Amino acid sequence: MFQSELAIMLYVENIDDALKFWQAIGFVGQKIDDNAATIKPATDSQVTLNLYAKAFIREVSPEVVDNIPSLMFQANDFDVLHTKVTEVSDAIGQIVVVPGLGRVFNFADPDGHYYAVCEVK
Repeated sequence: MFQSELAIMLYVENIDDALKFWQAIGFVGQKIDDNAATIKPATDSQVTLNLYAKAFIREVSPEVVDNIPSLMFQANDFDVLHTKVTEVSDAIGQIVVVPGLGRVFNFADPDGHYYAVCEVK
């Protein structure tokens, strides 16, 4: 049976650069080896992002190397997070109001993958 925890795999060019980026915006995590790292939005999160080097994935599972999930994070300290992301990402969208969601912005990681963040009050 499925568990309540969720792990999402993200494929990146450089594990060190990706880990540094995610930690700079508040994620916690660690490098496993040259091909993998694991990060979470918070230490008690039930969601884990597993970062894998694209070169490694090309060797073991080439059919999925170009898969990119569409993720939306939720933030209760929305403006502080927006400022943090602005400091480390050259690709960050303006804050917009989306009916049914409220305030939202998007940003790209070092590999050019885009993510959205919505405000939770």
